[in-house]
Order: sequence, then structure tokens, then C-alpha cells
Amino acid sequence: MEGLFVPQFSAFDAHNRVDFAATKEHGAWLIEQGVNGLVPFGTFGEGSSLSLNEKRRITLDLISVVKGKSLMPTLISNSLGEIWEYLEFAQDLPLTAIMVLPPSYLRPVSDQRLIEFYEDVASRTVHPIIAYNIPATAITIPSSVAARIPIWGVKDSSGVIESAKDFLDSKVKVLIGSDALLVDAMAMGASGGICGLANLFPRQMSSVYRNFRDGKIDQARATVAAVLKTLSLFARPDYSGAETISAIKQVANLVNPVNIGAMRLPVSVSSLSPTEKENVLEAFEQLNL
Repeated sequence: MEGLFVPQFSAFDAHNRVDFAATKEHGAWLIEQGVNGLVPFGTFGEGSSLSLNEKRRITLDLISVVKGKSLMPTLISNSLGEIWEYLEFAQDLPLTAIMVLPPSYLRPVSDQRLIEFYEDVASRTVHPIIAYNIPATAITIPSSVAARIPIWGVKDSSGVIESAKDFLDSKVKVLIGSDALLVDAMAMGASGGICGLANLFPRQMSSVYRNFRDGKIDQARATVAAVLKTLSLFARPDYSGAETISAIKQVANLVNPVNIGAMRLPVSVSSLSPTEKENVLEAFEQLNL
């Protein structure tokens, strides 16, 4: 599990129903662009808005398009029973791993109970488990806990490089979830990234990983800087996380070949002004040269 993976978007139609065909097509397109694998149902994929049946169908669809690359579904659920049901469904499927967010509705949760949760989850599947650390929306997974649970490693979406360092210092493998920290995290020993911007910039973000592994560190950093500069044209500094994802999704519909619709209710839908559209298209033209 090394490389650049995409927490891919889920596509929705105008009536908030999952567009299964577009989701599958989007996944296939991402694979063709050179990413190392797909991570559906994460934050960018609005996993908390999907039903168990929707996740099952999308999983089966994506298995048919990954072409030997990784498929690592994410479980974002406050229901332990639903997590069990998905793990049972997936037991015999060719998945690389399953990423699991700890239930977070009822707090606080002690470190010991968090350890017991992941022990239970790991005992119910043959697939490696990745713990999902995203303190902005869920329980923080301390490095001291991660080091004691039967997992492959952690996706760290804390946005703080010191957090990734703590995991790595505790001998816990890391896939970084913050695009801006991808190079710094890999320099510390992270195995790669699960980077949401790869929905929009799959070739560029994949090249960051490859260039880093080839020793072209300056080139990798320059690509990240160019991607973030383009992002700043339409994702405003005062946006919430959901608003930023919504804006990225709208731009993806503008520049990528698959229309994946807007975010599911009740998230607000972003729209681009004519000037923003012009600036974005010009930036993408330069970025793709």
C-alpha cells in the first residue's frame, strides 16, 4: 500500500440519487490517469451520506474497473452493526484494505474502548484495516492507540505534519490525507497519500509521488505548489471543509470528462462566477502543458 490513492467522489443526479454509472466511469478514468488506487466512501466521497446498499453496489462496480490496482473502501458510520454488515459483505472480495473511521456520535471515548473497537473490527475481516484519523470531524486516534491496535496503519487527515511524525515515530505506517503535506510526509517516511485533490488533478498528484520516489524532490514540490495555486482560484480561505469539497466537485465537472453532479443534501452547492470559470480553465491549460 504505497502510492497516490484517490478518495474518489461519489456521483449524484439532480434528485440526490447515486449516479452509479457516473461513479463507475469516474473511477475508471482516475485509474487511467495513473493513480495507484481508489478509496471510495471517504470524506470526498461523502461516505457518511451513503446507505449500506449504495456502498455495496459501488464496491462491486469499482472492482471491475481498478485493473489490478488498489481498492480500499472507507467505512464512515456511527453504527457498529453496519460496519459488521459491510465487513461480512466484503469478506471474499478482492480488496486491498478497508479504511475505518471510529464511531464518533457518542463522546467521549476512552483510549481503551477505541483499542477494543479496532480489535473487534480487525477480527471480523481478512482484509488489512487502515484507521482513519480526521480530528476535524471524528475522534482523534492518538499514536499511542494506533501503535497498539491490529491495523496496517493510519490515514492521517489532521492537517498537522507533527501528527504524521508521531505516528511514524511510533512505528505506525501513514498514508497522508493532506495534499499540501504530501511531500513533507513522504520525506518523513509516509507510504504515500490518499489525496482528495487527485479527483481533480490525478495525473499531477500521481506525478508528485513518482517524482519523489525517483529523487526529483524539487519537481514534486513544484507540482504540489501549482496544484494548490490553481485550487486558490476557486476555493476561498474562509470555506469550510464541505464547501471546499463542493467547489472542487463543481470544477471537476467543468474540466474532467465525467459529470459527477453536486454534493448530496444538505451540503450547500458551490457555483463559479464567469470570471472564476475563465481563470480556472486558463490555469488548467497551463497546468496540463
